[in-house]
Amino acid sequence: MATQIYDITAKAGPYIAGIKLLPGQTSIELTAEQAEYELAQGTILATGEDGSAPPPEPAPVLASDQVELKRGGLATRPTAAELATFVQQQPRTINAYAANVTLAAADKGALAIVADDAAVAVTLPADWAPGESVTVRRGGTGAVTWALAAGATLALPASKAAHVGIAEQHAEAVFTVLSNAGDTAVWGVSGATA
Repeated sequence: MATQIYDITAKAGPYIAGIKLLPGQTSIELTAEQAEYELAQGTILATGEDGSAPPPEPAPVLASDQVELKRGGLATRPTAAELATFVQQQPRTINAYAANVTLAAADKGALAIVADDAAVAVTLPADWAPGESVTVRRGGTGAVTWALAAGATLALPASKAAHVGIAEQHAEAVFTVLSNAGDTAVWGVSGATA
């Protein structure tokens, strides 16, 4: 059904044609049937723009952009840069393992310290989403190698194609899911591998 974009007037309440308006919203896309009553009430004005055209791509986030957050019912408006700084300053989850481990949801974004004097394998799951990552630190003297859950694959640079583990005690490797079409995660690895 064809739609059109309408400007919202000062007469509008919190809803237009049964659609809850967002704070600061100045236009709305409606069908002619949805707009009929609202036009008669003067809560919207026709802009003449066709609503079926794809919306323009938003500009990338800038450090000066403001984000509206609610805390205790009150709005705060930090800039994107302030919000990024806050997120970076949050304590990182540290998970400790002393035996073979298959990484789980609790390890996403965490530092997994694997510490044992015997060899330990870290299995990379097949169901993590693109962009999800974990840093694995070899905390003990035992070798730390990686294994892949069924369906998962690893994408290593040609110069590291034969690498199967973390190079030495106290070294770290970062594992990141590059893509996943179902349960077929493709993992990338960087850091101290051997």
